[in-house]
Amino acid sequence: MTGTGPTVERIKNAAKSRDAQVLEQCLAGAAHEGIPAMQVRDLLFGELESVRKRLMSNDTSIPEFLLTLDCVLDGLDRIRSYPGFTPRVDCTVVIGVVEGDPHDLGKNVIAGIYRACGYRVIDLGRNVPREAFTKAVRDEGAVLLALSAMMSTTMVVMRNIIRDARILTPAAKIIVGGAPLSAELARDYGADTYAESALTVIEKTEEVLAR
Repeated sequence: MTGTGPTVERIKNAAKSRDAQVLEQCLAGAAHEGIPAMQVRDLLFGELESVRKRLMSNDTSIPEFLLTLDCVLDGLDRIRSYPGFTPRVDCTVVIGVVEGDPHDLGKNVIAGIYRACGYRVIDLGRNVPREAFTKAVRDEGAVLLALSAMMSTTMVVMRNIIRDARILTPAAKIIVGGAPLSAELARDYGADTYAESALTVIEKTEEVLAR
C-alpha cells in the first residue's frame, strides 16, 4: 500500500506535532494496514528534513527541532522490527565534525539516523583532529567514514583527512556533508559520495557501500 491515505497523513501530522504517543499508534496502524516500512521511514525522514529547513531559515527554534528529532528517531527505532525494513546491522560508521568546526547539530542528526537504521555508530563529536578519524576507522573496523563541516573555512581540511584515509584505511568508503559542500566539491576532495541532507544520507550510504 502506498500513497497519501489517512494513516500516512496521521503519521506525518504526529511527527510534525512531535507527539510520540500518537506516532506510536500510527506506526502500529501502518503495520496492520501493510504500508511498507521503507515508505514509513521516508515519511519520517521527510518531516525531519522539513523541520530542519525551517530551522535553517529561522522559522523554528533549536529546542523544537530537537524535540522533532527525538520523536522521529523513536519512530524509526520502532519500525526496525517491521517486515520489509532492512537495517545494516553489520556496518560500523565513524562520524565527526572536522577540526576547527564547533557546529555539530547536523552531525548529530545524521548519527541518530544511522543508529535508527541499524548501523553501529562511532561518534567522535566536533572539532575532531585530523588523525583521530583514520585511527577510529582502523581501530573500529569501520566500513564508512562520515565527515561533516558547516563552515567554508573548515571544510577544506577534509581533503587531507580523505587523503590520509585512502592511504591508511583504503577499504573504507567516505561520505561528506555540510552546508558549504556540494557534490562537485565532494568529488574534488576525493570522497566517495555527498549527502545533501538527512533525507538522502541512507540512500547515498547504501549506494556507496554496494559498489
